Amino acid sequence: MSKPHRRWQATLAFTAVGALATSILVGPASSALTESAPTEGVAASRGQPARQPTTLIATGDIACDPDSPFFDSRGLCQQDRVGSLVTKLVRRGAEWFIPLGDVQYETGSYGDFLAVYDEAFGGVRSVTQAIAGNHEYVTRRARGYFRYFGARAGNVEKPWRTFVAARGWRVVLLDSNCEHVGGCGPRSPQGRWLQRQLADSGQQCTLAAWHHPLQTSGEYAGHVDTYERALKLWKLADAGGVDVVLNGHDHIYERFAKKDGMEQFLVGTGGKNHYDITTKSPGSQARIGHRYGVLKLTLRSGGRYRHAFVTASGVELDAGHGSCANRNTL
Repeated sequence: MSKPHRRWQATLAFTAVGALATSILVGPASSALTESAPTEGVAASRGQPARQPTTLIATGDIACDPDSPFFDSRGLCQQDRVGSLVTKLVRRGAEWFIPLGDVQYETGSYGDFLAVYDEAFGGVRSVTQAIAGNHEYVTRRARGYFRYFGARAGNVEKPWRTFVAARGWRVVLLDSNCEHVGGCGPRSPQGRWLQRQLADSGQQCTLAAWHHPLQTSGEYAGHVDTYERALKLWKLADAGGVDVVLNGHDHIYERFAKKDGMEQFLVGTGGKNHYDITTKSPGSQARIGHRYGVLKLTLRSGGRYRHAFVTASGVELDAGHGSCANRNTL
């Protein structure tokens, strides 16, 4: 893989890639997202009830800095391979793509998004709903991230939002960069919004996504700051009956046994680089290191779902089934 074009060239390419995004078929016409900004943190809605089953793709920790010296290093900066996989899965019917934060290294500037991330993932932008990682906020107020994704990231004042992905399935997208969004606890704007949404969800199952993981067997195992960020959101999610939690941040794939009724998937395998598996965290049921890829979730009626980690070469690993069982106590 060679280094990306200069940024002024990437800016010209962005227009063409944006046009391509509208040409990818992702199911019925109702699957197209609107461009209008979300209100009260609600993601753009579809014109028809979501069909069953529905497939959602997620991965985080994705695109190298355009000035990275590692573009030509074997096994590093593999965002193009993962982007090709996501594009293929969308063409085959996946309806949603959730980048799980640290989408564009190292600073998340708008020019960097155009130069690298957009080259690999611009074609699936119409089905993307993003969450921010810590690297997006290296640029003040994550301006590059919010400018690039627009309504698909919410906005800097209210990045949290929700949508119904399929009949019976609500998705809530949260920001664990607590110091940048007014906090993550129950009295913060994000916490109050989340409790309102979960108290009256109207759906049998709920999936929540934010960047920092509560548990990991990777290099962030035992990292107090990472744990404390996640714990605040985890407690609110548990009280609201969330069933599945998606995270990134540690550059491995990991699946955990249900804790507090929630099954956690860590998917930091979007292409930037790998971290080592350093331990076995309590409840860890599957750990995959040094593989790039995505989590593929098929959401079904009756509170059921199928999961699989799909490598960049298209091989399914750790495939299985789950069901919703967490109780809402709000």
